Amino acid sequence: MTPTITLQQREKQLQSLLGTPEGREELQELANRYSAASGKVRPAGTSPITYILVQEREQGLLRT
Repeated sequence: MTPTITLQQREKQLQSLLGTPEGREELQELANRYSAASGKVRPAGTSPITYILVQEREQGLLRT
């Protein structure tokens, strides 16, 4: 069974990546991978963090 973390914990992890150009690139790459895997395009104006959190929650990787 895959361990799950809370939505708030994951959001903080992802937000910490915003502090560096490499972290922002990592967020974009992760969002792109989720988009490719799910076939769902990230809506315009949606942050990569929001998109990642929605995808991970749908996959059961996060708990509330």
